[in-house]
Amino acid sequence: MYVVIVGAGEVGYYIATILSQEGHDVAIVDRDSESYQRVAEQLDVLAIRGNGASRRVLERVNMSRADLLIAVTDSDEVNMIACMAAKRGGVAQTIARVRNPDYIEDFQTMSTGFTGVDHVIQPEAAVADEVAKLAAIPGVLDVETFAGGQVWVLEAQVGPEAPCVGKALRDFGLPEGVVVTSILRDTGTTIPRGDTVFAASDRVFLAGRPDVASRAVSLLTGEMEAPKRAILLGCGEIGMGIALALEKQRMKLTIFEKDHDRASEAAGQLRRALVLEDEGLDESILAEEGVGTADLFIAATGDDRLNIISALMAKNMGAKRTIAIVERGEFSRVVESVGVDVAISPRRMTASAVLRFIRAGQIMSAAVLEKSAGEVLEFVVSASSPACGPPLAQVRFPPGVIVGAVVRDDQVHVPDGRFQLADGDVAVVFTLPKSVREVEKLFAPRTRA
Repeated sequence: MYVVIVGAGEVGYYIATILSQEGHDVAIVDRDSESYQRVAEQLDVLAIRGNGASRRVLERVNMSRADLLIAVTDSDEVNMIACMAAKRGGVAQTIARVRNPDYIEDFQTMSTGFTGVDHVIQPEAAVADEVAKLAAIPGVLDVETFAGGQVWVLEAQVGPEAPCVGKALRDFGLPEGVVVTSILRDTGTTIPRGDTVFAASDRVFLAGRPDVASRAVSLLTGEMEAPKRAILLGCGEIGMGIALALEKQRMKLTIFEKDHDRASEAAGQLRRALVLEDEGLDESILAEEGVGTADLFIAATGDDRLNIISALMAKNMGAKRTIAIVERGEFSRVVESVGVDVAISPRRMTASAVLRFIRAGQIMSAAVLEKSAGEVLEFVVSASSPACGPPLAQVRFPPGVIVGAVVRDDQVHVPDGRFQLADGDVAVVFTLPKSVREVEKLFAPRTRA
């Protein structure tokens, strides 16, 4: 597949890295000299410096032969115009990142009638949804939903006092209906076996029914109660979305917002939250508002450094769990290692949404796991695909692949090696990055000669 990416910032660079590593042909356009130079020097892609909204510039990347154009600059208008130019130039599919909800007709499906834009991605809404999920499940670090919400893939970190520490996977007794798909350690990502022993600080990925998977996370982390009280720093686009989501959960919420207009808007829209017009960085004020006893502290100011610093401050003052919204890649890779419990990356969410339109076969959804731990792909099984029919143990899956769950007739199954996939099944598959292309082939329908 030939993919043109407009915008070489954090999101564009990240998507280009994934696609080029998988062997796709990629061209990337950006008018900023530093962003262009970074791509040209570090990635095996065609890099062009110029305005991605200009049809003349797009013609320099041979736009007419592109299968897909992805516009992810910081400007909604540039992204939409780039898609429109690409569509007129013959590109089959276009994707635009759009932040301003005024441009989006249907917020729930994130679709738009704007001429030339086939699909809209709004990472700010995805971030708010992610925080709401984290707030609902004790101890969870990441939540990905598949098969219309019937299957959840959860990430959790094994607590130092958790009952699973020192026990083998086969002996621990996880609830029926959930499977451990992978474990992330300092040495890398591994697919566990029955004799794999849990260790404190392991990052564990599980797949299964929502109720069972949530219970398994509690067993791994030792945390049983969902948060009841939260403090939110920042009430811009992302922060307001988070606040509205947490209010729906009837959580007791205190918000710090230094901008007068934003604070006033938040106070007018929110019914239960306490909104304070303050930057939220004074320890005495934070202590007065109870940060030391807060179940959840979320930093969503739009400034990565400020989010990290404030989350660390809150953690040191006693906040039970801290979440920082972090856009830049160099920060998101290390922020959790310095003491922040969860780093949420809008760029990773954008990449996951984009990959859903790129993957081959009958893919319904895709998610990129943090720290390059792998991908989770949701396939609709075709009767003619190689994976359909034989027992899973006989399917030639590449290393680092596990079928975590299968939905058949609205029933969720955690398959073993004897399980046979059937036409119409929905399979949720974990795969290491190096095996993605081979997995796609196994689930792609055979073409007739």
